Amino acid sequence: MKTRTDRVERRLRIAGILIILGLVVELISLSWSHPTAFLFFVIVGGMLMAAGMLFYLYSLVTAEKIQLSK
Repeated sequence: MKTRTDRVERRLRIAGILIILGLVVELISLSWSHPTAFLFFVIVGGMLMAAGMLFYLYSLVTAEKIQLSK
């Protein structure tokens, strides 16, 4: 049986992975000299980082609810 702490840690780990993936995509797109590199930088990298940040905040808010429902 997974505890509530394991669930929060797993969500935070996923949020961190999304942010790291966004940074990697942005780093790779900076080395390109093609006009579509900007689109990858903004759309793909930015969306991954935004998703990671929003998932991080969501996991913090739901962790608070889980702690209160004990």
